[in-house]
Amino acid sequence: MTQAATIAAPHLVGASPAHVQLLQTLDRVSLIDVEVLITGPTGVGKELYAGYIHQHSLRANAPFVPVNCAALPPDLIENELFGHIGGAFTGARPQSTGLVAEAEGGTLFLDEVDSLPIGCQAKLLRFLNEKEYRRLGETRLRHANLRIVAATNSDLPAAIQAKTFRQDLFFRLRVVPIEVPALAQRRDDIPLLLAEFSERYSDAYRLPRVVFGDRALARAMSYPWPGNIRELENCVKYLTCLQLTRPVDPYDLPLLDDEPRPKIPPLDVLVESGSLKDVKRDLVVQFERAYLENALRRSGGNIAAAARASGKPRRVFFELMRKHGVGTAPSEKLNDLRAVQASPTAADAGPPGFGQSS
Repeated sequence: MTQAATIAAPHLVGASPAHVQLLQTLDRVSLIDVEVLITGPTGVGKELYAGYIHQHSLRANAPFVPVNCAALPPDLIENELFGHIGGAFTGARPQSTGLVAEAEGGTLFLDEVDSLPIGCQAKLLRFLNEKEYRRLGETRLRHANLRIVAATNSDLPAAIQAKTFRQDLFFRLRVVPIEVPALAQRRDDIPLLLAEFSERYSDAYRLPRVVFGDRALARAMSYPWPGNIRELENCVKYLTCLQLTRPVDPYDLPLLDDEPRPKIPPLDVLVESGSLKDVKRDLVVQFERAYLENALRRSGGNIAAAARASGKPRRVFFELMRKHGVGTAPSEKLNDLRAVQASPTAADAGPPGFGQSS
């Protein structure tokens, strides 16, 4: 069962006009004790905004109870929400207070409310209208003092047309409609979010903070981010784990769109694209990454075999892989990685060339 929690005020990052307007709306409605329906695509942080409403309401000192409706077994939803008394059904615990009782005085957040079965929707509607309920197996009518905030990433009007969601429940929940914009609609917030997550996961993982190069930042700004803030957050987690010793380049970003990673441009383009130092660095970085990926592909992901084929010691080859964020399937190559990391440092010396300055 979801546990009640008194939460700290969520740290919502953003200075774009869309985000500022959203927070201004939330500030106005938080103090008014009415139902709120939060909609928006997956990954935009709807639970954080629900928590923001709670923390800026008159119920801030009482519990905030988030419930993922999609995770509740259909035949136990009523029990999870309203609880039961001892012996109410076979296998019942002596007593269960239910999530509604846990949220008493505070806020009950119903995430993915569209996943509730039609029968449960009818019971939820009655509860919203009366704020009264009975635990399973008892005759006593209980009164609830709480606020309901619901959220969904589904198209509820379409669900109503498909008869999978009740129209009366939709309008009962949608007293205050809040639409959280996709990250693509608030691109000005991307640098702020990258900085926030870089600092957060540097502290959490005790690793150096990720630094984004200008071109990587430009790529992040132009990318559509279909997974929204969750995808961007995971991107920063991944880059932090790589422990790169240089600024992030565009080809380091684990993006999902069809745009290919940058190819090495023709020499006549390179020689006119910038200073000798920058051109040389770009060419070496792109060549080394392409070489590593091709070498690992030819060796079936075997690092030792790829290192031998390249003429480089395994440790040097592995350090280059880590530098450029190139890896193999961990479940199949753990022994190979241990061998690389345990190889004697005396064997690391190699002739100048690939991966070394000459």
